[in-house]
Amino acid sequence: MQMTARTWHIGIFGTFDVENYGDLLFPILAEAELSKRLGSVQLHRFSYNAKSQAEWPYAVTSVTDLPELAEQLDGVLIGGGFIIRFDKVVAHGYLPPTPDIHHPTGYWLSPALIAQQHGVPVVWNAPGMHCNDIPEWSTPLLKLALEHSQCVRVRDEPTRESLSAISPNTDIQVLPDTAFNLPNLIDEQHPSAAFAELRQTFGLDKPYIVIQSIHVVEPFLQLFEQHPEALAGYRLLVMPIGPVLGDHHMVVTARLPEAITLPFWPAPLLLAEILGNAQAVIGHSYHLSISALVFGVPVFSTADLSTGKYTALAEMGQMHALPSVEELTVQWFTSRLGKTQPSAQLGVAKVELATYWDQVAKIIVQGKTSTHRALNRFWQHLPTLLENGANRPSAVAEPLPPTVDYLNIELNARQRQIFQLNEQLTTLQNSNSFKLTAPLRSLGRGFRKLRER
Repeated sequence: MQMTARTWHIGIFGTFDVENYGDLLFPILAEAELSKRLGSVQLHRFSYNAKSQAEWPYAVTSVTDLPELAEQLDGVLIGGGFIIRFDKVVAHGYLPPTPDIHHPTGYWLSPALIAQQHGVPVVWNAPGMHCNDIPEWSTPLLKLALEHSQCVRVRDEPTRESLSAISPNTDIQVLPDTAFNLPNLIDEQHPSAAFAELRQTFGLDKPYIVIQSIHVVEPFLQLFEQHPEALAGYRLLVMPIGPVLGDHHMVVTARLPEAITLPFWPAPLLLAEILGNAQAVIGHSYHLSISALVFGVPVFSTADLSTGKYTALAEMGQMHALPSVEELTVQWFTSRLGKTQPSAQLGVAKVELATYWDQVAKIIVQGKTSTHRALNRFWQHLPTLLENGANRPSAVAEPLPPTVDYLNIELNARQRQIFQLNEQLTTLQNSNSFKLTAPLRSLGRGFRKLRER
């Protein structure tokens, strides 16, 4: 596509304000691909909370500013990532900046509708669901947003099926996650200066294995404890992939104290480079898996590859699901170690993504749409929908059991709090003031005993 001299203003929506590796990648990938096709691009990254570039990998704009900025945008991308959801536990304590914004549709569904009201073309940037339901109240809004989007691409077949049931007339297609284009941003033949320094400083110039610092890797920890020869010749690097979800190095290092940890959380592309140069990665994260696979690194995944978003990765040759306890042996593990050539399927994914980004650029260049007319008609109809919903007999539904994702997030958050409190207690006990006041604390305990008598 011919680049133009103007600057294109494009909004992208998601959870770019939290420490979660996959979420932070999407704006970087989108900006690179669109700049290649359109020239000068000003990407506006929208999330609940504003961030400055001084404190974050990039500037983030709060969705509270969207009503004022929407008409200035030339296009909108929704996602990617696991953002087509209606549950309240996105991350521990993660909520909108104001109760006037609905949670969690305030960072994906509402922005699509606001953009359409201003005639701004909307593209669904391969977001996904993951074993979650679509509540009845939301279906008219979701159907409206889907039907008046210029391009709807999702990252897996279960998501496509769920959305097609809501909007059967919308052309909804499966697209590989945009992170499959990571090799376009990382040159394996010429490591970045940051990665070269990191390897030298932390001893990663020797073969290493990355393990996600999350509790579900327990079967591998048991294997390494009982059979340390499984790691013979390899260093073990413990990495949090989603600190906001509770990843904490102590989950692993408490069991394997010889493992390497970093004193900082790497920037997204440096983290991708770390994963791409490993000899294997172990973990649960979807984007940990993709980042390894695209560079030919085998993945040992604790996720169920037969359900939800993971089905999109299940057939990748270097994707290894956690076997039964009996099958998880040293021989099973070591026979699958070692970086090789990426799967041929990844070449197909790159072709699909190139076609997709060409289409997105073309949609943006075509300019504003007339979608606001359809939304105006919907606003006329909305009071009827609300009245009918209010008058419908309500059944007292049984509360839904907590999802596995919810339980994992809560467990990780609690574990992280425990580890942090233990670290603070150790620091306090080792402090001079604590040692100096020990006699006073002893006297205090003696006085309490006398009073009790």
